[in-house]
Amino acid sequence: MTDRHDITNCHPPTRTLPLSAFKQTMALSLLAISVAQATLVHAATPMTGNEVEARVGAVLDNMNISEKINFTRVDDGHMIPRLPKWGMEGTIAYDSSMGVHVNNATFGAQYPAQSALAATWSINRAKEFGLAIGYETRISGGQQMLSPGVNLYRTPFGGRSAEYVSGEDPFLGAVMGPAIANGIQAQGIQAAGKHFLANEQEANRHYVNIKADERTLRELYLPGFESLVKNANVASIMCGYNKINGDYACENHHFLTEVLKGEWGYQGNVMSDFNSVQDAFKGAWAGTDIDMPSGLQFTEAKLLPYLWSGQLTQNVIDDKVKRNLRALVSYGFDKQLNKAQTLDHPEYGQRAALNMARESIVLLRNEKTSAGKPLLPLARDAKIAVIGDLALQPPTSPFGTPNSPPNTYVTELSGLQQLASNGANVEYLREMSLNPKASVWYQPSTGQNGISNTGVKAEYFSNTELAGSPATTRVEPGVNLSWTTNTNTTDSGVTAVSGFNTTPGAFSARFTSKIKPSISGEQVFKVRADGAFKLWVNDELVLENDGTQKSFDLINALVTSGKTARLQAGKEYTVKLEYRRLQGNFTPVLGGMAGVQMSWASLRPPKDLSKYDAVVIAAGTNFEYEGESNDHDYALPEYQSDLITYATKANPNTVVVLHSGGALDMQPWANKVGASLHAWFPGQQGGQALAEILYGKVNPSGKLPITIDKKIEDNPSYPSYSDPKQYLGDNALTEMNYSEGIYLGYRGYDKKHAKPLYPFGYGLSYTTFDYSNLKLSTNVMAPGSTIDVKFTVTNSGSQAGFEVAQLYVHPANPAVDRPEKELKGFTKVYLQPGESKTVSIPIDSRSLAYYVEKTDSWDVDAGKFKILVGPDSEDLPLDRTLITLFPEHLTTRDSNPLPSPLRKAVQVSTAQTY
Repeated sequence: MTDRHDITNCHPPTRTLPLSAFKQTMALSLLAISVAQATLVHAATPMTGNEVEARVGAVLDNMNISEKINFTRVDDGHMIPRLPKWGMEGTIAYDSSMGVHVNNATFGAQYPAQSALAATWSINRAKEFGLAIGYETRISGGQQMLSPGVNLYRTPFGGRSAEYVSGEDPFLGAVMGPAIANGIQAQGIQAAGKHFLANEQEANRHYVNIKADERTLRELYLPGFESLVKNANVASIMCGYNKINGDYACENHHFLTEVLKGEWGYQGNVMSDFNSVQDAFKGAWAGTDIDMPSGLQFTEAKLLPYLWSGQLTQNVIDDKVKRNLRALVSYGFDKQLNKAQTLDHPEYGQRAALNMARESIVLLRNEKTSAGKPLLPLARDAKIAVIGDLALQPPTSPFGTPNSPPNTYVTELSGLQQLASNGANVEYLREMSLNPKASVWYQPSTGQNGISNTGVKAEYFSNTELAGSPATTRVEPGVNLSWTTNTNTTDSGVTAVSGFNTTPGAFSARFTSKIKPSISGEQVFKVRADGAFKLWVNDELVLENDGTQKSFDLINALVTSGKTARLQAGKEYTVKLEYRRLQGNFTPVLGGMAGVQMSWASLRPPKDLSKYDAVVIAAGTNFEYEGESNDHDYALPEYQSDLITYATKANPNTVVVLHSGGALDMQPWANKVGASLHAWFPGQQGGQALAEILYGKVNPSGKLPITIDKKIEDNPSYPSYSDPKQYLGDNALTEMNYSEGIYLGYRGYDKKHAKPLYPFGYGLSYTTFDYSNLKLSTNVMAPGSTIDVKFTVTNSGSQAGFEVAQLYVHPANPAVDRPEKELKGFTKVYLQPGESKTVSIPIDSRSLAYYVEKTDSWDVDAGKFKILVGPDSEDLPLDRTLITLFPEHLTTRDSNPLPSPLRKAVQVSTAQTY
């Protein structure tokens, strides 16, 4: 792999294991240090061999049955249980993919999402992330990091897409996952691969039964985990909530014991997702080793009867104890645990976050302006209008486990202002911002001399029906109220919600005010609350929500947007919001809230929008819409598609910056805007990275790890998963059929000979790259051999930059049904203008193989294969034919998802630790 980076200066202005509701905040911060610039303070790396096994055996032989059973469960905040008799204090695990909270605050850096990391296609960035998060875990006093996530991006609805580093391709995950895990474990910290297996949706995640055939699971959904085991010796695997073909993931003997521990020879332990073991006997027999965090099933009362009856044999329990002891001993945690230290170098985390953000942002569109040049990069002295609350707010993260509010950050607005030749040239259009802190309200009654008073009349009722006289009436400066702190935060400051005790639970409130639009046209209103609500504008019902919860474990506040008919600038309109807090069990942390918010903004731009040289719109989702425990819509929320369309009509030099863990519906405006970029959730330095790219200081190099559909109906998973709402409520569906089989993502598009909006692997640059001189080290694949695929990449443009070259394998005349092509290699190369480099990508027999269930083998047929090379899955200008003379049968134990050179490439040397 060729990887180089020009690092410029940054200008940035114990999650506790839950004992209820499955998830609360754990403690950790991510501290990233550039691999090339790391100060060497070596961590202890995992031990192996006879010494470990001897220590494990000695302890095991001196444990009674009670101690053994209790060493398979935790309910006190640890991950591996304590063994006080042997002086072992157990371990603490921290859970995050973007940055972790200590006491509901982020400790250290906020990193880009792992889906953003996937978009870098960089082994070096994956190692850097692993080293960083492992280092910070150690500094914070933890011993385990519950990362990486290698589930696949099956559907755009997926709530946790941001947390997974595989994108839609198993090979990408099989490369990036071990690179992360090796970085973590090189720091003397245990990594945990999650969520095993087929955890690609959040809707009804605790009860949904995933139905998929063995070949589909082996070829698509298992290789990422297989690679973690074989190429990272990952310490732990976390089994998920869902069922797979009828058995819960943590009670699935076939995958946990037969495949993971048997065929792959996995020596680590299997931990449950949070309280995901449903049946003590099934979980124990299947192969789950730790029932966490509440230890509800693996108790003496539940397991001893099965041992006495012979349904469970002693060796089943002993194997769990051995695996858990091995985890302690091999990392030295039986003797000494990491102690929490002060974070002395936050700048390391900022640098790592910036490196990842710079390489993850994908340029999707860059049309020529009336001047005949591409819209991007922008001139430093360009006059720019910025639209969208996401540009003004701190860089966002999803709801749930990955939620990580940054301590220091660069907003996208400030990033542009700092890098512009004159910050005044970058103007934020507040009248188009849905911000509850900044929305302007007028009381229904006017003050002296007919001048309207700002604020909202608030009536609080001690019942949930707004019945009778209000218990308290007061004027609020706005509607951005928190019941956790009983405060109302607006641009005018923070005020206390006094005179009415809202903390205990059920009550109702009515908020009345007026608005005076400054732009004529439709206005969008948004309400977010932990209860039911209705909103009227001029006595017209604009939006409502009945308060129905969307999940039952992590419960996010409810959010709804509605738009009015055309309103006239300068005219006053009445607004009334009725709110009923019927339930008090919404999650107030991890991006959730207990409270109520209301905001409004214009959907239409001001008449003078055309005066700007460019318009930058920050669009997409945040923790309000996307995250754990709930899948989301494909459409952009808050009528953002309308806003983008209106802005583009007023100024064709509109740049859309999209934020989400995966894809959102771009089709209404994708071919109308001047430029578009996918920025994912870019982390605390995302504003700087974006500004550097928009102004041309950094050449964009991100490539899509997913396919972006024109219409959601085009997605290969749509026939079986067309509406997340079907998996909610009392009549929720409990079965999901992976009907597309092996034709996930780009494989499905190839099968249908269809074109997506943007293909897998796609991403533009400010320069151009040419491919030539494809050669194979041999045209005939001998059994057990590795072939070097060499070709030349030339920067034929005028700017230096990275190119991600991709290799796909096409079986010419397959004996069985196979995808037209599959990703089997990639490399990232940095080139100066006019520079050429010959690069090499290895492939081996496994690169050509498919899974055969009846023989439990990876088979390679004799025949011809085309090796295709190019910049993305649809643009593959180079090809050569490879011949296999003899069929091969590779065992599932001895074959590897990665060719030998790549296995070495994902390793981390002790010289890289700090």
